[in-house]
Amino acid sequence: MSDALRDAVQRYTQEHANADGIAGTPVRGLFLVRGFSPGELEHAIASPLVCLVLQGSKRVTIGDRDFSFSAGDSMIVTANVPTVSRISEATITRPYLALALDLDPAVITDLDVAMSMAGSPQEPVGINVDEELRNAMFRLVRLLGQPQSLSVLHKQLVREIHYWLLLGDQGKAIRRLGLPDGQVRRIARAVAILRKDYARPLPIERLAKAAGMSRSAFHKHFRAVTSLSPLQFQKQLRLIEARRLMLSQGKTSSRVAFEVGYASVSQFTREYARMYGRPPVRDRNTTVT
Repeated sequence: MSDALRDAVQRYTQEHANADGIAGTPVRGLFLVRGFSPGELEHAIASPLVCLVLQGSKRVTIGDRDFSFSAGDSMIVTANVPTVSRISEATITRPYLALALDLDPAVITDLDVAMSMAGSPQEPVGINVDEELRNAMFRLVRLLGQPQSLSVLHKQLVREIHYWLLLGDQGKAIRRLGLPDGQVRRIARAVAILRKDYARPLPIERLAKAAGMSRSAFHKHFRAVTSLSPLQFQKQLRLIEARRLMLSQGKTSSRVAFEVGYASVSQFTREYARMYGRPPVRDRNTTVT
């Protein structure tokens, strides 16, 4: 099944991947990835997701912990957290291939209730969960070439994938994403505002209100979930978007500084260099050339 899934992802990315090697799909939250060579460090703030590496390998730093994922490994992120990653093994003949699917809290909540009512065990007995998960992913990817069938069947396949994830090793952490009044879900409401309005000043009171917390409790729980303060989180979002605009659209550093919400180009330059290791102009020129 792993070979069939890998081949299906390779075929789809050959036709649909963009210049960055990412192939979006009609299924919300599903992305297929291809890379032909080891790359530079990529900074991102990951949403809760599952990522399955099918070929090649990737190194990922989450907080102060380093991980290496090779073919057959899966990475599950259960909170909005900053990541630094790079493809570490890929060639023209054997490109890095991966599948990523955002985790849906509404689906998790619904499944958790259904599993409780059915008396389903939270730990599987006599079931190869990994094999079942890959099988469901393969059936979903295969349907990408059948648009009419995909429109009818994709929701139940996404639901099935979530089901097998809930029965896996990370099931307990994933289940917390679905708790309506849980800290992760409440902080996620504030994160959604930060992602949408990162370029605007955002009073902490607005974010705390969205999370249903006092200002002090919000600060405490936001850092516990994301490892960053709200201001640091917003700053990283701005810098990540600024780099994307410079490298993909060729915009100048001064222009993107204002577009992502900085009032001072010099402050933008300092903070960009601190995060990426070199000032924006040099980073753009070096990467493009």
